[in-house]
Amino acid sequence: MASLKRWVLVGLTACSVLALAYLPPRGARSSGKSIFAVQSLQATPARQHAQALADEWRNADAAVRLLGDRQRLKRDSLPASPTIVFRGPTLPPNVVRNVQTVMDSVSRGLGLAETKVRVTLVIELQRPNGSAKSPTPLQDRVAYLAPDSTHRTTCLVYLPAGPYWTSFILGKLEARYEGFASARFAQWLQAGLGPCAFYAAFGTPGRPVQRWLASRNWDVGLYLGSHGIAGERFSSLDLMGDPRLPWYWDGVYSFPPATVACLAGRPSGCRAAVLAGAAEEETIPIPDVVLVERRWWRAQHLLPGERYLGDVARTIGRDRFLSFWTSGQPVDTALALALKRPVGEWTADWERGFVRTIRLGPAPPLGAVVLAVAIAVLVLTVVAATASRRQVR
Repeated sequence: MASLKRWVLVGLTACSVLALAYLPPRGARSSGKSIFAVQSLQATPARQHAQALADEWRNADAAVRLLGDRQRLKRDSLPASPTIVFRGPTLPPNVVRNVQTVMDSVSRGLGLAETKVRVTLVIELQRPNGSAKSPTPLQDRVAYLAPDSTHRTTCLVYLPAGPYWTSFILGKLEARYEGFASARFAQWLQAGLGPCAFYAAFGTPGRPVQRWLASRNWDVGLYLGSHGIAGERFSSLDLMGDPRLPWYWDGVYSFPPATVACLAGRPSGCRAAVLAGAAEEETIPIPDVVLVERRWWRAQHLLPGERYLGDVARTIGRDRFLSFWTSGQPVDTALALALKRPVGEWTADWERGFVRTIRLGPAPPLGAVVLAVAIAVLVLTVVAATASRRQVR
């Protein structure tokens, strides 16, 4: 009987070891290593320093160019609809008119003529290799120059077209892609407006809201449209990948704890995710240049945060949203008053409309469960067989 107890104890110990190996706490901080994705090599300090200097140069050069564009446009009387300026190859007048017509339709749909702030859209067309006299400052990064005390009525957008949209604008896209591109071109222009759409639709925000948005690089105000940023329901959540794949969870748990808690439907986590940066006394720079990260969805505090303020404005109506947008009260107070609900509860309900609530805590993969049960059954079978042979008859 003592032998049987000993073998049962050994079996239970083996199962416990397997459980500990396969069930790491889901809330634990990632070790930075993943067996599902190739890890990039870390750059040397000299290389990191060179990259930092290159980024500073691109940012400064972009700011100078945007300021130059704004200064030149100040001499002209700006129309009610957004003005489009092209950089790169010279376009025929009919092409410019066609793009402006699409932009006018987008502007009317978003209500961008409601305030004195006007949008100027600078589209950088892709140049042939070797044709540029100097390096493009931002390459594929979108940038915004917000209104300030010297230019209160102009918000400038820098939008790189890339090879695909450049070919479409120039009429050189393959015929098989023409129909898809025509249907998505207005969506691309609308998504590119970013914070400038909010300035044109609602005016300059109050200081607390402006500091809050600056501290988080406008991650909750990148898109004013009612559809997804790149399709009917497409959002930053789709850029995370398929939830059925293991590396999706590596991405999820790379976000701050409040972001993950909000995905789990916890109002306290949603409130913290929305109000991240609201308590900081962020200094608003002049010029106020907003640079969108290349992997902007990885820098969000809320998913899909790019459409959060747009959805708030559509849900509560223009008047209530303006009371929040222009308020001098703290962000949490102003937003709760506009929503007429606690910020965390409203946001948790909003989150459930986009993502299936995830379950936090230890959860075994199916393969691990099957393997652990199989080993446990095998161990118990061996123990029972051994014990039966040792019985005294």
